[in-house]
Amino acid sequence: MKKSIQLFFILPLFCFAQSWLPSVPFPFNGVHHPITFSNDSIAYVVSGSYTNNVYKYVKSTNSWSQLADFPGGNRGYSYGVTVNNKAYMGFGSDEFTNYYNDWWEFNMTTETWTQLSSLPGLGRNHPAMVATSDKIFMGCGSSDMGNFNDWWEYDIATNNWIQKPDLPSYTRHHPFYFGINDEVYVGFGHGSNPDNYGNYIYKDFWKYLPNNDQWIQLNDFPSEARVAGTQFSYNNKGYVLSGDGDDHQSLDSGEFWEYDSSLDQWTQLPSHPGNSIWAPGCFVLGCDLYFLLGQDNNTTPGTLVTNTYTYKLSEDCGCMDTNAINFSSQAIYDDGSCCYVAGCSDPYAINFDSNVCFEDNSSCIYPILGCINPIADNYNPNANTTNCIGGIIDNNSSSGGYFYGDQHLLIDVYEECVIKSAFFEAEINNTITFELRDDNGNVIDDTTHTVTPGMQQLILNFDCPVGTNLQLGTSTNNSGLFRNNTGANYPYVIGGALSITESSAGVSGYYYYYYNIEVEIPCVFPPSSWDCDGQGNCFDPGTGNGLYSSLSSCQSNCVAPSWDCDGQSNCFDPGTGNGLYSSLSVCELECTNTNILDHRKIKYKIYPNPSKDMFNLTFIKNDFDLVNIKVMNILGEIIYNETIENFDDILEKKIDLTGNIKGVYLLLITSDNVIINDRIILK
Repeated sequence: MKKSIQLFFILPLFCFAQSWLPSVPFPFNGVHHPITFSNDSIAYVVSGSYTNNVYKYVKSTNSWSQLADFPGGNRGYSYGVTVNNKAYMGFGSDEFTNYYNDWWEFNMTTETWTQLSSLPGLGRNHPAMVATSDKIFMGCGSSDMGNFNDWWEYDIATNNWIQKPDLPSYTRHHPFYFGINDEVYVGFGHGSNPDNYGNYIYKDFWKYLPNNDQWIQLNDFPSEARVAGTQFSYNNKGYVLSGDGDDHQSLDSGEFWEYDSSLDQWTQLPSHPGNSIWAPGCFVLGCDLYFLLGQDNNTTPGTLVTNTYTYKLSEDCGCMDTNAINFSSQAIYDDGSCCYVAGCSDPYAINFDSNVCFEDNSSCIYPILGCINPIADNYNPNANTTNCIGGIIDNNSSSGGYFYGDQHLLIDVYEECVIKSAFFEAEINNTITFELRDDNGNVIDDTTHTVTPGMQQLILNFDCPVGTNLQLGTSTNNSGLFRNNTGANYPYVIGGALSITESSAGVSGYYYYYYNIEVEIPCVFPPSSWDCDGQGNCFDPGTGNGLYSSLSSCQSNCVAPSWDCDGQSNCFDPGTGNGLYSSLSVCELECTNTNILDHRKIKYKIYPNPSKDMFNLTFIKNDFDLVNIKVMNILGEIIYNETIENFDDILEKKIDLTGNIKGVYLLLITSDNVIINDRIILK
């Protein structure tokens, strides 16, 4: 399938998918009447608003860059068209009302300019300009001489201009125009004489046949007469977009219309986002229309916009890799859009993923600010994060500049929180005091920073009380922080804790200084306190009500239990931690009364003692047949236990304590009414 593309003004268009999508904003100063042209993958924006700047957009990287200036000087109200990989542009005027008839070629491969033969007629603003396969047609427009309806042909091969029959209708400037199958279509615009409807802005529409120089009048445009929009052609259809209506005021919306030349019929498509735009631009890359720049005259004064929107004109272009998330079975041209990472691309969401190339914003989780620690005093079971960002994130999203005055943002605070940090762009080196003030301008919190040229993140740590119309700004003489003068869309609610409601300027679209604001609700915990567990260990009960206010105080008073024998078979804790026994059970075994036989009256021997591992026990029988032998550590834990019965008069036994730690152990021998306590030592 052969696709013919002709570019004129930059306007926001999206039709096939029936939805417009935002693209990366134009990162430089906005202009009206930009000159726009493109090849299959790269677009250019030249001049506009009496400038000579040249900008380049690369679709594959979704990025803009600035090139060398246009050599023809400052220019406005000029137009250009594309033929193969070259663009042709000219005419327009400069800020001194000089009207140009010059003609230039731009080679998109080498990105170089060549001046061609000038028009042998009057210089002008706002002409119609349409390219066919080897010719370019130009006519109409205006200058200080009035409006025109002349018509000219430029032969690319010979670099010559030839005058053709005039448009057989009203003289006019700023018409709409496009080409379909080497036929030229021109209409609408603003003239000097009233039409059949009594208007000076027209809705008549004409076709020019280059092969016989014939003009044919077509059906009038079915909607409001219009002027100063943008237009293009794509796949044998023509399109007009946005502009002003029959009173030269903004249309009710950025109307988008498609023309079918085979039926001489117009079909309305979805309007571009926002207000109708005067003198915008557009270009087509692949199957996508890009709409940008121009002036929004719904504000006073009018605002030069930098938003860019795209509209998919056809499903012919798309991703052809079956492994990609966005694989399209309808695509016949791979447009390089294949994507392998899906997820949330909204930077305000807490699960924002900067690597996402296929947006699934239904998966985005938006912040509910609060403490998420269940043991904190201010735990919020509905919260999902303790900190988040808000406000305008990127000041390149719309136009603006450095400001040397005293303005601020107004905020309502619903829950006590902390403004941790924000990004600021400074023009010069300076020392600036940043302030949070109440609704009467009294300073609540402030901090001073030394700033350097460019964007930087600054730590603020402003404690925000609950209140309305608090002021977030700077002290006087702020010396050149960046602020936007378009694009603000209040309110900016940050995690439900606070809301930026407007700016002090009182003008729609203005936003001052504080970008990518980080807000936190820190968790509040009870003060540390300490209790003793009764075993010599100190712990924080987590209630703030512990017996001791410091760990050292607790440790001084939290004594581990120990035991002594009172000599009367009673065990007691001396309260010093220095008792002879660490276990009550061991104390009770040792602290026996005298009716138990003294082992010195019983014939037995334990040797060697101390020993490294093995002890020999010799025991002489004394009217009993059963003996129990136990060995216990100082904690009362039994490490050896054996019962022996029916032994001969002399019992000889080896006690193996291999593997036990060095220390003192209790030996307990019991039989009938005999209890023998002794100590053995592992060395």
